[in-house]
Amino acid sequence: MDAPEVEEEEGRRWDPKTLTAVVVGAGPTGALAAHYLAMRGYRVEVYDKGPRPSPGDAASVPLVLTSRGAIAFEELRLEGQRRIGPTATPLRGVWDVVGRRLRPIDSTSAYRRAFVTDRSGLASDVIRAAEERYPDSVRFHFNTELTRAEFKNRVAGVRPSAAADSPSAATEAAAAVTTSDEQEQEVSYDLLVGADGLESTVRRILKAKVKDFGVIRPVEEEADFKAVSRLPRPAAEPLTGFFTHRPQEYVYDWSGPGKPSVRLFIDLDGAPSGVVSGLRRWDDAAAVSEELAAAYPGCFPPEWAAAIGEQVTSPSSGAPRRPAILQCSQFYGPRCVLVGDAAHAVTGASGPVGLGQGPSAAVESIRTLALVLRGAQDDLDKVPEVYSNVRGDAVMAMQMLEFIELTRDPQRAARLKFASWWYAWSAQVTQGFRWLSEAVGGLLSAILPKTFLSAPQVLQRLEDRRIGYSEVIKMLQGYASPVVAVVLGGIFVGLFMAFNRVLA
Repeated sequence: MDAPEVEEEEGRRWDPKTLTAVVVGAGPTGALAAHYLAMRGYRVEVYDKGPRPSPGDAASVPLVLTSRGAIAFEELRLEGQRRIGPTATPLRGVWDVVGRRLRPIDSTSAYRRAFVTDRSGLASDVIRAAEERYPDSVRFHFNTELTRAEFKNRVAGVRPSAAADSPSAATEAAAAVTTSDEQEQEVSYDLLVGADGLESTVRRILKAKVKDFGVIRPVEEEADFKAVSRLPRPAAEPLTGFFTHRPQEYVYDWSGPGKPSVRLFIDLDGAPSGVVSGLRRWDDAAAVSEELAAAYPGCFPPEWAAAIGEQVTSPSSGAPRRPAILQCSQFYGPRCVLVGDAAHAVTGASGPVGLGQGPSAAVESIRTLALVLRGAQDDLDKVPEVYSNVRGDAVMAMQMLEFIELTRDPQRAARLKFASWWYAWSAQVTQGFRWLSEAVGGLLSAILPKTFLSAPQVLQRLEDRRIGYSEVIKMLQGYASPVVAVVLGGIFVGLFMAFNRVLA
């Protein structure tokens, strides 16, 4: 991506070394945003309402970054990162454990390489790297939540969050806001960055204060999910060769119609971690264990079923979460931007790689912001709107591809919750678009294989970071649009001729 060209006002200069950015959210997206901003010279204050992330904590889930997300670690010179980057183990494939089938992933090229890791572990690594590299310009404040933002005065209010319920957490939160009575403190900023995920507080404030700012969840899955970590070593291999697999080398998937789904990987500590979704009950450990054992007899270790039952029913695991597609009418407000899931969440419908590009798209939004800052020479009155405009087309294309994949399976589509009848009807339209693209693309690739790609081959190009979402959508539209035009033209001609006969 090249830095966008932005006209600079004559005589006006913006020095990033005099600017302060407040980042809300200290997950991988927020931590990477702190890196990019500090690299440009900004003073960065990062606030997160939860505790400092650590590998395998309750907020963790398996996170897959394709090469389009992993490139950030090259740009930021995080080559020594253990989980993502040149020295990390790339993802080699996804095992369907029930069917004993491996979906291999090409990791030979740096343009197509993917990595699977623990979300909280990755955030912890990136936070530590930022603190070591920029000790004078980057500060992280945990157990501290954003309460308000005044866009006119560029002041944010922060205070200790409900997560600060232990003595150590309360001490850290109090130190972060430097108040004696734990009341709200005002923090001045030049740029406010919302990197606080699907339930973003920054987005909620934008919706309340910015005219015409809209947000909707067109569709969400009814199957809740929870994270699990550090599962014990099973007595028997769930898959032949499992005991010889290296950490982060494979993703293991147990799923089936009407059954709970489990997706695991081996973390750096050698213990399986992942997510479980679609359980009938989340409050009875024995019932959870029995449901998993009954769903996948002979291929799901009983030790894991028991451990998962204990973990997901523990109060410390929190409430189950639900994946959804989230769309914002814009990604900005006055001196404020939304990045990652706060701006454009997706569900990961097609599995951990392929079309489920949510984590990588989140990193792409950070990189886009960094490029716009450079192109606009840090003119923060212009940056937010330019960033939103530059990012909008790619996000729309990504979410359309996600929506197509999410509604492809009729059984799965029947378990989706649509925001309105319009989105339920549009699911049928998008599947018609998919069918036309596959039919026309398959025919053309069979006739002229060296000239045309089939629709699956077009979608596979997304694994290459040099290929954009908008480019893939345009290729698919190029297959479907002529057919639609011919059909509509035929209908119009037929109606016109019938009307002429009636007049005659």
